Amino acid sequence: MNKSMAYILQEHKQNIRLMVKMAFMNMDRQTIRSSLGLLWTYFHDIIYIFVFIAFRLLIAGNGSVQGMNSTVYMMTGMIPWFFINDVLTKGSMAIRSNKGIVQSIRFPVPVLPTIEVFSIFFRRLFSFVMLFAVVFAFGYIRYFDLFLFLYYSVCALALSIAMNLTISALVTVSDDFRQLYDAMLRVLIYTMPILWDFSKVQSLPINVMLRINPMVYVVKGFRDAFVLGPTQQAGYTAYFWACVFVIFLLGSYLQDRLKKYYADFV
Repeated sequence: MNKSMAYILQEHKQNIRLMVKMAFMNMDRQTIRSSLGLLWTYFHDIIYIFVFIAFRLLIAGNGSVQGMNSTVYMMTGMIPWFFINDVLTKGSMAIRSNKGIVQSIRFPVPVLPTIEVFSIFFRRLFSFVMLFAVVFAFGYIRYFDLFLFLYYSVCALALSIAMNLTISALVTVSDDFRQLYDAMLRVLIYTMPILWDFSKVQSLPINVMLRINPMVYVVKGFRDAFVLGPTQQAGYTAYFWACVFVIFLLGSYLQDRLKKYYADFV
């Protein structure tokens, strides 16, 4: 596995300029057929957010969660979730959706998942502008911590790259995994501290099971950056980076071992 990780890191290092260039090309390619381009992405987000906020207000009222307005609580969780969700859905198809590139002998196929992550990240930057506007409108902008924002942006990118290396490889070579994976994605948002607060879970084993997911660290982290300040313990931070390392190690191994079979499956 160490050799596989060294190989993947070398491929990324050698092709960093190509990856950034192709990430911007992907953004143009995915919006070229629509007159509004990237605006459709944010239009969908606005509708999605409005529906969830409306239902929460109807069911629970306009209360507070962790001492903040419930709308701000949801927004600070949903904006980073939109990025992660795009990686899990669209990013996981990075290899399957690039048949021509995969069948090219010279192209370093293992960098395709990371190119897709970069593309999604660049496309999602404006979503954080929307979040700034909401936090400002509700009077929480004075709590914003730029250092935490940059740190958790790096965390989100690192975790997304590691996950996409692993998932895109499995999705490409196994239709059964793809079906199971799609089913799990439909309920994933409800296991995250986005629509509700983990403090409501009284059972310690269930609470621990929910927090095992490293994506929780990222979602909670952006909420810390915008409103709460640093709240996550050093032990949980160490656990997160250990998860990133293990997932990246697994993804590197899968990419290295399966790359020669991709052309047969796409």
